[in-house]
Amino acid sequence: MENDDTLRRLQEVQFALVELQYYLDMNPEDQRAVHQYNFLSDELQHLKHEYEMQHGPLLQYGHSKSPSCWVWGNTPWPWEIDY
Repeated sequence: MENDDTLRRLQEVQFALVELQYYLDMNPEDQRAVHQYNFLSDELQHLKHEYEMQHGPLLQYGHSKSPSCWVWGNTPWPWEIDY
């Protein structure tokens, strides 16, 4: 997956998870939604790992490890990405 494709898919999955969380707050017994939430949560972890292995950390404050060198300034800022 290209950098932009991986990042876009990350954003799509995160958006879907937020929406599912809102839905599940009101419908906690919906097992299909719980299954979908867990599936997307696993996919998000996979996508984050894939992106970070290729392009460096996504999250700060210790939520993402840095490779042997500091790479935070190497990836484009959100406003620099041309979708």
